[in-house]
Amino acid sequence: MIVTLEIPPETLARIERHGRAAAGAARALAGGLLAAAVRGADAVAERLVKGELGLQARHPGTGLAASVAGWMIDEAAPLAAVGVPANAPAAAYAAMLERGGVIRPRKAGALAVPVSEEAKRYEGPRQMAGLTFIRRLGRPPLLVRLKGRGGASGMEVHWVLLQSVTIPAFAWLSKGVEGATPEMTATFAEAIGAYLAEWN
Repeated sequence: MIVTLEIPPETLARIERHGRAAAGAARALAGGLLAAAVRGADAVAERLVKGELGLQARHPGTGLAASVAGWMIDEAAPLAAVGVPANAPAAAYAAMLERGGVIRPRKAGALAVPVSEEAKRYEGPRQMAGLTFIRRLGRPPLLVRLKGRGGASGMEVHWVLLQSVTIPAFAWLSKGVEGATPEMTATFAEAIGAYLAEWN
């Protein structure tokens, strides 16, 4: 799941026709583009953690936010990317949240969806102690914590078990990169400015 950053070939060709600075221009442009991609990735991750992209990262140091990166695809082009690399554990999840789709359990019998603030602090229900399975006729089962002896004082619902979950298209990466464009542009301009300063 990526957004690409590219310097058009016609721009490169135009630069290569001008002056002594053109000799190292391709390398400078690639360096500037990489710096911009890395800055863009950092900005997207920051906004993701702050909940500004329509999603709320439950664990800022891991998962989706930690998987966002900026890297060079082709230095000669030059072509860079901002997004989640295909080999990252969160790659499929990232694409699903960008475009939307249906999630079904692979191995388990159901998807455990947290519904309480306490449950949202955990990766899954197995990490929570004292849960009881409640079967409901014609409705999804629940994982609850009973209050009082045998639930005499009620129960706290923490998880609902579903056969599938439909995820809407959040377009989180597209929004994130669009919002990070000023920062990426400034980073690129700074890198190219440093290169041009060598020729003044």
